[in-house]
Amino acid sequence: MTLKEHIDDIGDMLKQGAFTNERERIISRRIVNRLLQALEWPIFTPRIVVDEYVVEGRRVDFALCHPASTPRVFIEAKRVGNIDKRIRRLFEYAFHIGIPIVVLTDGQKWRFYHPAGKGSYENRMVAEIDLIAENSEECSNCLDRYLNFESVKTGKAAQVIAADYQRIVGQRKIEERLPEMWTELVQEKNKYLLLAVMEKANDKVGHEPTEEQVVSFLKNLSVPSVKPKPYKRTLKRKRLRVTFDGEEPIEHKNSIDTFIAVTEKLGIEDVKDLNIIRNKIPLISTTKDLQRAQHQRGQYYIVSGLSIKNQESTLKKITEDLGVDLKIELVDKVLE
Repeated sequence: MTLKEHIDDIGDMLKQGAFTNERERIISRRIVNRLLQALEWPIFTPRIVVDEYVVEGRRVDFALCHPASTPRVFIEAKRVGNIDKRIRRLFEYAFHIGIPIVVLTDGQKWRFYHPAGKGSYENRMVAEIDLIAENSEECSNCLDRYLNFESVKTGKAAQVIAADYQRIVGQRKIEERLPEMWTELVQEKNKYLLLAVMEKANDKVGHEPTEEQVVSFLKNLSVPSVKPKPYKRTLKRKRLRVTFDGEEPIEHKNSIDTFIAVTEKLGIEDVKDLNIIRNKIPLISTTKDLQRAQHQRGQYYIVSGLSIKNQESTLKKITEDLGVDLKIELVDKVLE
């Protein structure tokens, strides 16, 4: 099963209340271990995934290590619905040891922190996902971004979360100072601001206001304070965009929908004849595979459990084999 398929399955069980009355230990075994294994962690290898790692006489639920016994990530598991329990001591452990990534989860919600950041614990949160409320592909991308075994092992995950944290801090600073910037523009009678308002007024009513009218209006506007958005709303993720020559781009909210739409446009039968294998089965077949995620289109079944990067590489292979010229992009999107 792919990581996305594991998330879909866990999400279904969470919706059914399967873990509601389970203790933290059960959440760790049944959800955290399962997802770590899907993220290619050798969960049964001693001193790599350390269960109940001891720090200063207390225990952290998981320490993900590399090299052996050298922790890179701390994960603390709570009961479902109990994720807001205080975690001050966990942060203290992580900061003193130099752990770059701390994860807090109740199985359903996963919060990713950068302990070396400044401010409150909330201010150090870089991302949050919800396996029920959010699209499973987005959840998969986020887990893979910070907890993929290879990325953690090479130090890439630590670099990524540090960069994401710095970008978020920068966005917060901008948002906090927007009222100040606006006030300065008005007081300075910024010509571009005044011109924009005057042109818009002319478009709307057919008459151009005087500069004094615009300045007076802008000065009388109340400028509300801007409350920074939570970190999870500023983290950029990827969306698949495909453009056929001379046509509008195909770009859906979920990249797998874009992938399937492009496949249909290219011709399902033509793509099927390429005999491409993905997730150990044909990319397109006429029979349902009970072990793999597939999307049905008429008589055909298209493999849907692909990461966005796998979708991109697969489309590039298809277009190369078919001799079709397409523009295939992974573009940033911001969570709303």
